Amino acid sequence: MNKRLGILLIPVVAAGLVVGCGGGDEPMEPAPPAVTPPPDLSGTYTLVSLTGAITGGLTVGPPAVMGTFTLSQGAPTGDTASGMLSLSISAPALQFMLEDQGTFTIRADGSWEQRAETGQAVGTFTLAGNVLTVVVTEPATAASTTVWQRQ
Repeated sequence: MNKRLGILLIPVVAAGLVVGCGGGDEPMEPAPPAVTPPPDLSGTYTLVSLTGAITGGLTVGPPAVMGTFTLSQGAPTGDTASGMLSLSISAPALQFMLEDQGTFTIRADGSWEQRAETGQAVGTFTLAGNVLTVVVTEPATAASTTVWQRQ
């Protein structure tokens, strides 16, 4: 074999050795995907609209119904975060006033839970820009959809 051909074969042989020396170990498992935390909902919101039993299923907004919603959220743990809530909704024409405080828990999958002075509720939430929508599905007597604008 001439010297030139030998020099050309060295990279090919080296590449073959590198590929062949992968070892007999089991293939490495890919790292699990990173857990996506839920968004930070902290802030003060004003009521945009309310649909629920109190409104007879109609969607109403200011000035017929007004409200504020304040959330203070802690750092997430995996796909879950929790914090404190304060809620005030009034509908003067319906002679309705709700003041409530408590805690909330959210998950990255959009689930919502709250425990407050008036009781516990579960449902879903979405955050689009500065608009928070909370849909309470349980208990049935509290089923409602509230849309809030972050200030």
